[in-house]
Amino acid sequence: MRLSHGPVINRSNEVTLAAVFDTDLARAEAITRDFGGKAFDNLDQMLETGGVDAVIVATPNRFHAEGAIAAANHGKHVLCEKPLAITIAECRAMIAAADQSKTVLQVGFNQRFWTQVKIAKTLIDAGFIGKVHQMRSIYSEKYTAYPAMTRYRYDLAQSGGGTIIDLTIHRIDLARHLVGDFSGVVAELAHSVMDEKVDDNVFLLTRFQNGARGSLASNRYSPNIGDGTDLYGTEGTIHLATESINPHNSSPLAIYTEKSMKDLPDILREAHYPDAWWKGFEGGWITLKPPRISPYEEQLKSFCGAIRGEHAVEISGNDGLRAQEVVQGAYLSVQSKGWIDLPLADSAPFILPTYA
Repeated sequence: MRLSHGPVINRSNEVTLAAVFDTDLARAEAITRDFGGKAFDNLDQMLETGGVDAVIVATPNRFHAEGAIAAANHGKHVLCEKPLAITIAECRAMIAAADQSKTVLQVGFNQRFWTQVKIAKTLIDAGFIGKVHQMRSIYSEKYTAYPAMTRYRYDLAQSGGGTIIDLTIHRIDLARHLVGDFSGVVAELAHSVMDEKVDDNVFLLTRFQNGARGSLASNRYSPNIGDGTDLYGTEGTIHLATESINPHNSSPLAIYTEKSMKDLPDILREAHYPDAWWKGFEGGWITLKPPRISPYEEQLKSFCGAIRGEHAVEISGNDGLRAQEVVQGAYLSVQSKGWIDLPLADSAPFILPTYA
């Protein structure tokens, strides 16, 4: 709240922070002192108060379903942080509550709103790199680097998972957004370093319904911020970095193509710098550094636009459900030591692995 939603709300000219709920009233009051609004320690009372039109659910994961369903039942629109919920059964209940109340349910996969991701999506959808057959992504972040207020992320009863549900899930959603729906997952989840017995070393292999294959990896011990996504198509490659750049991922967006200058879209033609001004593009890498616009600001704008009916919800409850299916499927894969077909059946069990 202090790092993302609170500052973004205060900078917005579309919304005002009207109220803050926390079971610990003192914590709610601390937020309202810095960002405004009235503090509550009773959720129904907050939802019944005047002036609350929409709710951001930013609680520990186990409370997402309870908070979002309560908000929907009071006719409030919901922006729910990722993961949508711990189990796919809870995800379905949240979607049903929003549908019944005809309210907006948006999931906080903020990485979709980076400018470089938007450009990559446009290029892929236009067929610029041909058919995508393979993708890989890494997203790693040492547990001591993130300035969190609590360690609920590493309490499996509160979070429903460690690294896979906090970091990898961002790239699960990004992979589905850029490549398509998943058809299967096989997982290796390990505890390697942290004091808490949680998954801090994650590898997923995925299949997509369109025949593509994927590799997703995350960890919570690497000192650097590991960040990079590559998409390999029959006519080109796209490289993305959303959180950071480093010697191995030295730009937020790079595209490799063998197409000629006349076949480049304007955004790539304008970004190319030749060896000499009179030379044209003869194939190779084109590097872009789009403006670094906060994805949280873009996310909030999108949420407001969906509430006003200007466009459909960009990241829907179903998107959250599909991402959580991969997580739940990964847990089942650890148990069975094999591939799990997706989408999961409604009756699929939720079995959280244990770690030595």
